Amino acid sequence: MIEQIKDAVHTAAIKNQKLAMFHFQVLTNADELAGINPKDFCREISVPTHYATEFTQMMALSRLLREHGIRLTHT
Repeated sequence: MIEQIKDAVHTAAIKNQKLAMFHFQVLTNADELAGINPKDFCREISVPTHYATEFTQMMALSRLLREHGIRLTHT
């Protein structure tokens, strides 16, 4: 899963969509990413460690969406 996220984020960078894809990937994989250290995740997918803030925000948004009955998943 980590490699797939990394590939998706770096491929999206070609279209200037790197951060948007990062958000999408974290949101749609939030259940699997629970418990992962945000900075370690950023290092693993080769994005700047300041993306750790974005990771934390997307994980919080995922929890909020679930609380309101909304689940985002890959199809």
